[in-house]
Amino acid sequence: MRLVRGVLAVAYPFLIFAVLHRFSPSSVSGGEWSDPKLLLLVPVAVNLALLFVFARTLWRGTPLVETLARLQEPSLSPAQQRHCRSVTAIWSGFFAANTVVCLGLALFAELWLWTLYTGFVAYVLMAALYGCEYLVRIWRFHEARPAFAEPVLRRLFPEGPST
Repeated sequence: MRLVRGVLAVAYPFLIFAVLHRFSPSSVSGGEWSDPKLLLLVPVAVNLALLFVFARTLWRGTPLVETLARLQEPSLSPAQQRHCRSVTAIWSGFFAANTVVCLGLALFAELWLWTLYTGFVAYVLMAALYGCEYLVRIWRFHEARPAFAEPVLRRLFPEGPST
């Protein structure tokens, strides 16, 4: 069931594109019931929810990234705790920016551009952010380095790790 939900979440923009592109807006909305463009606001709601989940942990309790990190490593150093707080703030900023972009695209852009961004570009940006954080983390905290990462880390951080 979790896999089905994941596939539907990723496919959502493409399904909406197909439906709105194939059918008239009034047939999608059921006549005068509502504006079918409201369907384009779902990614805005998702990003707002993720922003809330991440950002509220910066003010209350333990930062979300630290909570997740402690599942693998229960005792984190003060430097690791600061890193987790920073990463939680960065993800909060990402979700805030992504909310604004998704809202702008939903209200003002062509359907194909909204679909491209919400169905592909946003996921690439999330993967890039996660990948960059991963490289910084393994370099900074001397975690086990996969062979593919070593040349990248040497170019990005020629001076060596710091804590």
